[in-house]
Amino acid sequence: MASSKRKKKKRRSQAPVALVYFVTALIFMAILSAVSVYLLQKFNVLDDDEEEETQSTPPVFTELFARVNSKGVLADMALIRIDPSNNHILIVPISAVTVDDRSGSETMKEVYDSEGMEGVRKAVEKTFGVSVTNYATVTNEAFERIADLFGGMTYSPDEELYYLSEDNDENDISIARGEMVNLTGRQIRLISQYPVFESGKKGNNDFLGLALETLINNAFQTANITADNLDNIYSIITENSDTDLTPDTFRVLKSYLKSMLQAGKLPAEKMMPEGTWTEDDRFLLSSDFREELRAKTSTSDDYSYDAGTTPAATTTTTTAAEAAPIEGLPDADYLAADESARAAAEQQEAQEQAEQQETNDQN
Repeated sequence: MASSKRKKKKRRSQAPVALVYFVTALIFMAILSAVSVYLLQKFNVLDDDEEEETQSTPPVFTELFARVNSKGVLADMALIRIDPSNNHILIVPISAVTVDDRSGSETMKEVYDSEGMEGVRKAVEKTFGVSVTNYATVTNEAFERIADLFGGMTYSPDEELYYLSEDNDENDISIARGEMVNLTGRQIRLISQYPVFESGKKGNNDFLGLALETLINNAFQTANITADNLDNIYSIITENSDTDLTPDTFRVLKSYLKSMLQAGKLPAEKMMPEGTWTEDDRFLLSSDFREELRAKTSTSDDYSYDAGTTPAATTTTTTAAEAAPIEGLPDADYLAADESARAAAEQQEAQEQAEQQETNDQN
């Protein structure tokens, strides 16, 4: 019996077809990736990310302010180190009778008499082991106005403070031990210089440190008011001042100060100098304090200047808003590296002026 068996057909393998699809998909994905990268680069998306990653941290400003009285005598000083990255302001009050480490005998007051503020700057840098960004002398009147602008300070002494001035009753100081008083800028200045403390000039310097710490933190408690008055503060400080803090440099500093004011923190911290007070009322800074200060302020972002290229100081009454560009900035390389901050500061200033003009037009 003949059987009609059907021959079984062999199935053709699908592997070659799948391989073709897989290779085609890989090629398509590679082309798509290349196009995507091209478009991202064309529209600067990738470049912006790289710029954000490589953007330098804000610099640190170490400012030296020296109060010079109406007789042209150096009364006291303070190093104020502004660190925007950490929202921190370090205050180091400096007595005028601090001995210059360069000579080992002359006081800062005597250095000012013979070498002016440029000499004082070098003496402070050598004695305290820090690099000063800018310096400025401050008159008695400017100190009082700034202190009043920051709201003065509430103070309760641990001892009775008493001094009768030979000039007038307004300059008298009479505060009982433990008495809580609200001090004006004038009273703060007088207590910083009068012989009212049992510890002598050390007491004056300790009080100055406390006062500056309190005043700066007061300014940050009223952040919006302080931000609106930064140009005014600069104008008050630099009026009739021996300073190298130019309007261009201040514009950069102002942009960082405004950011710090918006952070909502109280950044000021005093660091009291330690050392030996001699019988003739001179202060010898200890090497331990110098090393402690150096360690506390050591950072790669500190500004350092070359004494051979630092511009000469000028006596100025110009406000930041009125000033034209000034040649000879303290550190051209630093300002070039920080061009974005300058541009932002100028843009913000222009916007504020436009808003003010619009308000004036409406009125």
